[in-house]
Formats: sequence, C-alpha cells, structure tokens
Amino acid sequence: MLQEIKTPVKFTRWREAPGADEDALSYAAAMVALPVALGFLGAWVDGLLNTRPLMILIFAGFGVVSAFVSAFYRYESRIASHDANKPWSRKTSRS
Repeated sequence: MLQEIKTPVKFTRWREAPGADEDALSYAAAMVALPVALGFLGAWVDGLLNTRPLMILIFAGFGVVSAFVSAFYRYESRIASHDANKPWSRKTSRS
C-alpha cells in the first residue's frame, strides 16, 4: 500500500480581488434591498392601518434616501482613504 503524503493546503487571498466592501454587486444590492424591504414593511403597516399607499410611499422613500446617503458616505470614505497620503491632501504649516 502506498501512503499518501498530505500537505496542508494554504489558502491565500488574491491581492487584487475586491473585498465585499469594494464590490459593485454589494453596492447594487444595498441600493435595491433596503428600499424594497422597507416598501414591503410599509405595505404590511398599510394593511394594519388601512392607509394604502401612504406607508408604502413613506417607507420606500425613506429607504431610497437612506440608500443614496449611505452610498455617498461610503464613496467619501473610500476617497478619503485613497487620498490620505497624496500631496494635495497634506496640510502644510507655514511659519
């Protein structure tokens, strides 16, 4: 019988692969999922309160606004970390 030599497999992440925080699909899912989920929540509240379509519009509108605000702040954060040590972002002290 031959003995198999088992070497441990080392999984390393490919350095150029985008993470979940940089993936365009995750951004798109976040832009769509929140307004849709809040729209369904608004439809459920409308069913309870019999105020159709008021709560759907309020909740889905809030979801759309919050998705765009979230995208804006994620963009600002990425740009700030990208420009952290660039010459145009350094503060100079003049004496």
